[in-house]
Amino acid sequence: MSAEFRRPRGAVLRLDELAARDRGAGARTVPLVTSARGATSFLNGITDFDPGAAIGHHVHNVAESVIVIQGAAVVDIDGVRTPLRLFDTTFVPANIPHHFENASDTEGMKIFWTYGSLESTRTLVATGEHSRIDAEHPDGEGNPAAIVFEVARIAVRPGRAQAFEAAVARAAPLFQRAKGTRTFALERSHEDPLEYRLVVGWESVEDHLSGFRGSADFQEWRRLIADCVAGLPEVAHFRNVLTAF
Repeated sequence: MSAEFRRPRGAVLRLDELAARDRGAGARTVPLVTSARGATSFLNGITDFDPGAAIGHHVHNVAESVIVIQGAAVVDIDGVRTPLRLFDTTFVPANIPHHFENASDTEGMKIFWTYGSLESTRTLVATGEHSRIDAEHPDGEGNPAAIVFEVARIAVRPGRAQAFEAAVARAAPLFQRAKGTRTFALERSHEDPLEYRLVVGWESVEDHLSGFRGSADFQEWRRLIADCVAGLPEVAHFRNVLTAF
């Protein structure tokens, strides 16, 4: 086995040290956990509303949850308007029109939002203007990560499924410490219990093919599964082109 396991580094984000993006109409957004900062499955941030401010009616392609963290708000979800108090929390499924307003004409209001995917988008109902949430950074912030997914189709020998799953679990740290890895998941076929799909998110194809495959950890990965698999895995790389909901 190669070098000592390198755990991912965490981060502390301080709101007063981060740049805000002006949304117009008295609203400003500070992205917090983004793909550029290491996110793998969700995005979050804070939007600050001036007294009386509101953002335009819009939809997202993924589910969104919002918590009121300062002041009082009104949420309009598909035409149903509801007053919100401090720490009230909303859940809006994908493709449902909604927006938030500051309920006060004298005090500010803040919401903390979370989207359920890195591929989250916003489409304004009135104009059709469409953008990716993770690309809405203030000037000078990092670009969103364009994750590519290695998909390995793996056939397992009869009677070796349990051992294979255990071997993959032991191999997970080998992948996690490799340069450019973001996610790692193993899926089993419903129709054929001896067929599996390993899906690994990489920051680039080169990180997989030129980096990991040339490492001692790759050889250890192959050794761990060698007596469980029926032939070499079939591997291809994919990028997301659509998340509809």
